[in-house]
Amino acid sequence: MSVKTLHPDYQLHSPKWRLVRDVVEGEERLKYNPTRYLPEFTPKDNERYKRYVERAYFLNVTGRTRSALSGMVFRREPMEVMPDEMRPIIYNADGAGNTLEQGAKEALGGVLDTGRHIFLVDYPDIDDSIDYETEQRIGARPVILNYQAESLINWKYEIKNGRRVLTLAVLVELVQDNFNKDEFDHNIVKNYRVLRLRNGVYTQQMYDDGGAPLTEERIIRMAGGQPFDHIPMHVAGSSNNRPDVDHAPLYDLAVVNIAHYRNNADLEEAGFITGQPTLHLDTGDTSPEEFSEQNPNGVQLGSRQGIVTQGGKVELVQPEERNLLTNLKKEKEQEMIGIGARIVQRGAPNETAEAARINASAEASALDQIVNNISDALTEALMDVALFWGIPVADIFYRLNTRFWEEELDSQQMMALIQLGDTGIINRTAQRESIRKGRIHIPQDMSDEDLDADNALL
Repeated sequence: MSVKTLHPDYQLHSPKWRLVRDVVEGEERLKYNPTRYLPEFTPKDNERYKRYVERAYFLNVTGRTRSALSGMVFRREPMEVMPDEMRPIIYNADGAGNTLEQGAKEALGGVLDTGRHIFLVDYPDIDDSIDYETEQRIGARPVILNYQAESLINWKYEIKNGRRVLTLAVLVELVQDNFNKDEFDHNIVKNYRVLRLRNGVYTQQMYDDGGAPLTEERIIRMAGGQPFDHIPMHVAGSSNNRPDVDHAPLYDLAVVNIAHYRNNADLEEAGFITGQPTLHLDTGDTSPEEFSEQNPNGVQLGSRQGIVTQGGKVELVQPEERNLLTNLKKEKEQEMIGIGARIVQRGAPNETAEAARINASAEASALDQIVNNISDALTEALMDVALFWGIPVADIFYRLNTRFWEEELDSQQMMALIQLGDTGIINRTAQRESIRKGRIHIPQDMSDEDLDADNALL
């Protein structure tokens, strides 16, 4: 076995990830390798197949749904709580200028596409003897790196003290070939970052694409010189935050979207072949020789030309309309709506905002779970950042928005809210919180005694 060994679950799920990624990217990507999604003709006919692919068009419902879901989450800014010393990481999370919110957006797209996304908290490889002040002066600081699902190719767990602990993770990184002396070349090679937990100590080591070590195995230390007792890698999933592969939420929609694409391709092909009128010429008693003599220029369609025959007739033959392919295409569209594409559809003229929310409630519920998983993973990543910096991890959290729809109290609810305040059932804090949430709400951490005490001051 080598560093390039693939986890069995990775081998099982990676073809599904590729399908969703291709579908989300759109028609250009699908037609880049057309035989993967549009089967060739039998017997093989390259020229006809080329025209078949050119006529096909792709309605990217999956990509639009993904964009709509992302828009629902990031319509409001995330909430973050952390010490002031850590706040620079909000604006440059990965050391390359990408904000923490941009990383969260990438994570949401990754979880929707593949069911998982990876955050790795890392620190520059510097001399262990350098003190904190020197680190600050040279700009050394922890970063939160984003990895797509395809990058985490292998992982292992062990049970330690009754807990399931991640002890191995292998991440693939695409890097510029440093051995290529041509400054204008763009030769990209694969490196493998191996994260290990040996005897409770976290280490890293880099390997090249041939499986040979590029670096020694080094211990990663937190502030104060103590080694990490866990691998600071956090997997956000669609179901949970373990490295085990979760179901890709957009996969089912992408499969139907591809079937719809094939129906479109067949419908366009059938329309091209059968939709053009075919001339049927009955020459009657006129022999082929006589016909050629009487019509030296052959047969041409149009009002400016005529033909000569004896006892024959001319007619245009066109096929009758057949609805099978059209109906198949429409059925796929309805299936996509049922799976989740309704979120990106405009509602009917008489559909209220509340009806739209009800119709998309299942999708919103699944999205809520994904968003909370990403928030938890990013919160844990920020705690590891604090460990690198020697900052207490208490009261650190990062939460993405889960208020996907515009919510506001109607006039009756507003009147009831005022009456509840007037009668002392709730206080002004709860009233304001209810207005913010769009529903009558009392914060869970507010006891009856707190409510009564506040009302006594009014």
